[in-house]
Amino acid sequence: MASAVALVGGHSTTLARVARRQPHRRSRRIAPHAFLKGLTGKGAKKGDARSSGSGVTLWGSPGSRSPLVDWYLHELELPFESASPGDPNNPHPFGQIPALRDTTDDKASPVELFESGAILMYLADRYGGLDTPAKRADANKWIVWANASLDPVLFIENERGQVLDSGARTKGESPKALTRLESVLSKREFLSGDCFGVADAAVASYLLFVPVFFADVSFARWPNTARYMGRCVVRPAYSKAFGGRTAAYLAERVESWVA
Repeated sequence: MASAVALVGGHSTTLARVARRQPHRRSRRIAPHAFLKGLTGKGAKKGDARSSGSGVTLWGSPGSRSPLVDWYLHELELPFESASPGDPNNPHPFGQIPALRDTTDDKASPVELFESGAILMYLADRYGGLDTPAKRADANKWIVWANASLDPVLFIENERGQVLDSGARTKGESPKALTRLESVLSKREFLSGDCFGVADAAVASYLLFVPVFFADVSFARWPNTARYMGRCVVRPAYSKAFGGRTAAYLAERVESWVA
């Protein structure tokens, strides 16, 4: 990976820039070593979805939000091709990532879309069995919540969009979003019930980004959420998307919170 870019809070910021903003507070620095080792490990093995022929192409990079889309694609066992951000065929109107094109239906025009949440909604609708308005509503409300409400709590920015800290670090009153999520997860294994779904790919990705970026932040005060993160991070599809080393590092962190 030429440049490690972490897309958090809807803005692009390099891992190095986040670390440099806190040069004398080592405990609050990101854990870039574990993150980058995981994301820049060996390439896709033969037969992996990312190296198979398919009508689905995903434009992205390891250090962006695109791995959360990768994660759901692997959960679906849907073959797809990966393309780099600088590819001139990138369908994103602003030249950003992630972006996706689906030409699976050769009798219809290609489907092109951008924004991780919109991509997840489309994939779940087209390939994930969300074939009724009620099923789509149950999943989509969590995807929108992850982007609109959870992200700003987990990643605190200044007026220039630079990520300064995480709201999960607070030692005072628990942020309402995390308090309510903790309550929800006390009654179910995953957000849509007993089975992993697209809503979990969205919400769990943001939760798991926190210990990647801020190594000393703990979710121990939210045990149901921590156990939920643990159930998600050990899924094989997560390792395929984010890298085995990253998954192992995060599994170890989660275990330390719930031990």
